[in-house]
Amino acid sequence: MQKDFVDEFIDSSITANQEIYKLLYSCEDTLKEKKSLGFGGDISIKMDLEAEKIFIKHLQHYGEIFSEESGKSGEGDFTVVIDPIDGSDNFKANFPYFGSSVALKDENKVFAGVITNLANGDIFIKTDKYFKKGKLFSKDFKSVTKNSFCEIGVFEKGYKSDSYAKKLRENGVKYRVPGAFALSLAYAHDLKFVIFEGKVREFDVCAGRYMCSDLYIYESDDIFIVSQDKATFEKLRDMI
Repeated sequence: MQKDFVDEFIDSSITANQEIYKLLYSCEDTLKEKKSLGFGGDISIKMDLEAEKIFIKHLQHYGEIFSEESGKSGEGDFTVVIDPIDGSDNFKANFPYFGSSVALKDENKVFAGVITNLANGDIFIKTDKYFKKGKLFSKDFKSVTKNSFCEIGVFEKGYKSDSYAKKLRENGVKYRVPGAFALSLAYAHDLKFVIFEGKVREFDVCAGRYMCSDLYIYESDDIFIVSQDKATFEKLRDMI
C-alpha cells in the first residue's frame, strides 16, 4: 500500500476524532439519549450515531465502511472498521474511560489503526512503519514501549464472569474492569495483561489486535488474552 494513502488515512482519522471530541464536550445532554439497536447488538445512543456520521464523512472515500452502529456501507478496495464510541456506558456516566477505534484493512491484513481515548485525549497510531502515542490536539508523539513496572491488568467483561474471575481471584491476580475493550488493547503495552471474556466482534478488536501484534495473544470462542510478558501470558492461558 502506498505510504501517502496510509498517511492521509491517519490524518483524516485524527481530524474526525478532533471533531468528535469537540462535539462530546459541547454539553448537549441529548447526546446520551438511547436511540436504536445497533448492528453490533447494543443499544446505540445519539453520540454513537453522531460519531459514526463524522467518521463516515471523513473516511468513506478510503473504502467500504464497517461500523458497529450501522454495519456495512459504501464500497471500495479497502475496508474501514469503526467503533465510533468505545465505552458508551462510561460516557453516559461521565466515567473518563471511553474512546473510538478505527482500522484500515485490505481483506485480512490491517495496514493502519487509530485508537483514541476521548476522555483524556490520548491517541495511539500504528502503521507498518511505526507505533506512536500522543495527544489528540498535539503534534508531539513518542514511540510506544513496554512498561515493565506495571502490576495490574484489565479484565473486560469481568463483571459477567463466573469461573474465569474465580480462577483469577484464587490465584491473587490483580485487575480492573474499565469497560472499553478497544481502548484497553491500546494501553496493553502499559498493562500486565488484557483479558476479554465473551464473543469478540471485529469492530471491537480490529485496530486493537493490530496494535498488540508484537505481544503474546491467545484467542478462542469466549476468551481473548494478551500480555507483554511471556511468563504472565502462559500462566493466564493455562489458568483460564
